Amino acid sequence: MKKLLLIDGNNMLFKAYHATRYGQVMKTSYGLSTNAIYGFINMIQKAMDLIQPDAVLVAWDSGKPTFRHEMMEDYKGTRKKVDDDLILQMPIAREYLDCANIKRYEMDGIEADDIIGTIAKKEKDYTVYILSSDKDLWQLVSENVSVYVMKKGLTDTQMIDLQYLEEQYQLQPSQIIDLKGLMGDTADNIPGVKGVGEKMALKLLHEYGTVEKVYENIDQIKGKLQEKLLVGKDSAFLSKALATIKTDVEIPFSIEELTYQSNSESLIPFFQKYEMNSFLKKATATIEEVVEEEVVCQKVEMIDKALLNEHSFLWVDCDQDHYLHANLYGFCICNGEKLEYISLENARKDADFLSYLATNTRKNSCNVKQSYHLLHKNGIVCSPFAFDAQIAAFLIDGKISDYERLHYQYQFKNKYSVEDVYGKKGKKIEIDPQKQVQYCGFECKQLYELMPMLKQQLEEMDLQSLFYEIEMPLSYILYEMEQEGVCVDSQVLQEIQEKTLTKIEDLSSRIYEYAQQEFNINSPKQLAEVLYDHLGLKANKKRSTAADVLEKLKHEHPIIPCLLEHRKYSKLYSTYAQGLQKHISEDGKIHTIFNQTQTQTGRLSSSEPNLQNISVKDEEGKEVRKAFIAKEGSYLLSADYSQVELRMLAHMANEEEMIEAFNNHIDIHTKTAMQIFSVAENEVDTHMRRCAKTVNFGIVYGQSEFGLSEQLQISMAEAKNFIARYMHSYPRIQSFMQETIAFCQEHGYVKTMFQRRRYIPEIHNKNYMMKEFGKRAAMNAPIQGSAADLIKVAMLHIHKEMKEKQVKSKMILQIHDELIFEVVEEEVTLMKEIVEQGMQQAIQLKVPLIAEASMAKNWYEAK
Repeated sequence: MKKLLLIDGNNMLFKAYHATRYGQVMKTSYGLSTNAIYGFINMIQKAMDLIQPDAVLVAWDSGKPTFRHEMMEDYKGTRKKVDDDLILQMPIAREYLDCANIKRYEMDGIEADDIIGTIAKKEKDYTVYILSSDKDLWQLVSENVSVYVMKKGLTDTQMIDLQYLEEQYQLQPSQIIDLKGLMGDTADNIPGVKGVGEKMALKLLHEYGTVEKVYENIDQIKGKLQEKLLVGKDSAFLSKALATIKTDVEIPFSIEELTYQSNSESLIPFFQKYEMNSFLKKATATIEEVVEEEVVCQKVEMIDKALLNEHSFLWVDCDQDHYLHANLYGFCICNGEKLEYISLENARKDADFLSYLATNTRKNSCNVKQSYHLLHKNGIVCSPFAFDAQIAAFLIDGKISDYERLHYQYQFKNKYSVEDVYGKKGKKIEIDPQKQVQYCGFECKQLYELMPMLKQQLEEMDLQSLFYEIEMPLSYILYEMEQEGVCVDSQVLQEIQEKTLTKIEDLSSRIYEYAQQEFNINSPKQLAEVLYDHLGLKANKKRSTAADVLEKLKHEHPIIPCLLEHRKYSKLYSTYAQGLQKHISEDGKIHTIFNQTQTQTGRLSSSEPNLQNISVKDEEGKEVRKAFIAKEGSYLLSADYSQVELRMLAHMANEEEMIEAFNNHIDIHTKTAMQIFSVAENEVDTHMRRCAKTVNFGIVYGQSEFGLSEQLQISMAEAKNFIARYMHSYPRIQSFMQETIAFCQEHGYVKTMFQRRRYIPEIHNKNYMMKEFGKRAAMNAPIQGSAADLIKVAMLHIHKEMKEKQVKSKMILQIHDELIFEVVEEEVTLMKEIVEQGMQQAIQLKVPLIAEASMAKNWYEAK
């Protein structure tokens, strides 16, 4: 018999959101949360793999009142407002279904349950599987209908069938509505009979069968229970009616239209757009085209001299992504007419090829920073490359953030995959030389053919200066920084680890004492039971134990501050105190990787490990910086920009009031406080300045009235008034924001001062929340992107000056707006001057750029 899968869309999306909300942050490089979508797709794909359906439908609630609201106005009235993060992801879930060729349907006036119920009851020629955690749907269970419930987040399933209902509840499916009629359902605000819980409701149904039979035999029921039932009679029948799924909805499509055929290729653009690498890899793996023909790639002992010029493309053959662990095997080079491969062993003997690497500054390749590392590791001198296909592709399209995406975006074909040749990461295989040469030949030839198109697009999009004058020379500087690394005192990290562990143990003991029991503090379920059942704290509908929920309860019970502290120290222990030690190399340094193609704002990101997320919000987090030290005879110099994004905003908006304040060295937050509170400078207190600071930076990030009210803990009316006064005080900022949004709506992208583009498709989304997200992104991207480009320009200026002055000091880290150098003792004064001038004179704005450098023996004291 064929299989039909019916999915409760709202239920699955909500479950996915709350199962992933408090775990790892999932956001695109342009700031869009995707945790709910990730979980949603994961659950659906898991169900698909498990059931292997022939037909699929995802039913949704339309979001509008239904016939149940006519029966009871306050139906589902206790549900809290849906989080904005989740609202933004709702249309994306529907977009996924469309790309996956999965039919979806919603209808005004009825719920998803009713759509599912109608189809489940009608289709007798299919085995029907319902995917939902909503117990209401258990009433649909029959010989050919079962319900799959996702348990324990996204990893475990429970099948609800006739046998399960009998064994666990001793009920028939039809009695589920009677159960709801008696005990109610707080999630849907179905009242039931006050004072009758699940245990009593089951007892009544085991004896009498239905709500109707309970009341027919009300005289046999004695005492307070009878009294409760009599008082709640109308409520019981109303509740049963509310819980009853409608199974006669007029469905405007046939079962044939739900036929499902997997098409991974159609999902690739979706996964690229929302930067879902794991799903993208899985999708592309299933459609990898088999390329039967072989490229004519000749393995040679010496590279033909005709290939050693600026028109050729060089492919560096290696097996790993991380430069510290990669192995270099050889080189492939193509000029369209010839394609040659030379092994590392032979390359070392080829004087012309070595000279080409060392002296030709117009070389073309891909992922050049890794090539610098590999060549350095093998003792081969290499001058800077002129062209990097990966960086070029990323500037043209910010979704192409790694080579895998470039591969898919430009539809590269290869007879062999990376894993075919080199094996999976961490699992070495014996390399077949013929496969290796063929693989490299395919890649090199296709990149050579792609190169002219990329160069043309850079020119057409006015990105040549950004590419050739900033990003390409920066890649060499980043290579030098990664090679140098930063010294780490592992003893400091061990001491933090020990102190943190002691603190965690102490907090655990106090938590157990307050709870009067031991339990798994990291288990949301066990913690909720302790807080809301045992201690009787006021719970929200979801019985959430999230940090923001606990923050609101911290004055309700002394256990809450302990829990919040416990979480803070647990992260400090695992992510930093322990985590950073794993990345200390044999030379006693951490060599992080700086990524140029990860964030659409243009900011550099840091990985393996990420040094940009070391907390500066609290003293304990900052303590980690004490572990980053200067070597003997040197100091760490730290310098960052003062209020760089606000200065960039003043310049780009040409806001005279703000420009005047910066030029006269007036504190901009004090100036804004004077404007929004209508007070003199000497009347601005710390509270006013803090509010002004929040508004200043909120405007840069397109903050809404709601967001401002939440952050400042003020009413929406006050937040609206603050923003209105701000816009009145700085009228050109409002004009600039409106002009930026209008430009984005017309062109689909915004630009930085350096012509970096950020495409914002959400600006045209029909969904209001998505469109508003697009507007905020459009307002922020030019400011944040220009600031990101600025610090790159500063790095180039400083690096050039350091080379000219032939200093021994090194640039070692870039953390957001902060640059860190290891400075030898005799160059302290000179380096302070080079760095401050390099940052302050990087570009000319209508306002001064301010950067101040400080010195110390470790990062903590230098900042």
